[in-house]
Amino acid sequence: MKIEPENATTNICNISYLTEMVHGNKTLMSEIIDEFHVQISEELKRINDALENANYQAIKSLAHTMKSTVSIMGVTILTPLLNEMESLAKNANDIEKIKTLTISLNIICKKIIDEVESNKHKYIETK
Repeated sequence: MKIEPENATTNICNISYLTEMVHGNKTLMSEIIDEFHVQISEELKRINDALENANYQAIKSLAHTMKSTVSIMGVTILTPLLNEMESLAKNANDIEKIKTLTISLNIICKKIIDEVESNKHKYIETK
């Protein structure tokens, strides 16, 4: 499976899910976006640490948790990647494939963080 971020002009996040979930409450959206930034950064660090130690159980658990984290921001591109990581870790095999998937995960998550940070004002501006 080869997953790469789209070109620089394509958004990875689809903020409409979050907007609908909070009924357009801009203050709540801002808080969730801030928490998302912290949470995705922490989960990414933890998954990289688990990979370094070949801790399959932690990789499986973190990949599963991360699916929920990114879904709140409407990120669907990572679902197949995280599903594959979770499945490989569940079966405790192919650490090299998990490493390759983690490289893609790191690249895409950095793009997500950059996108969210650069567009946050657009997401929460009042009309």
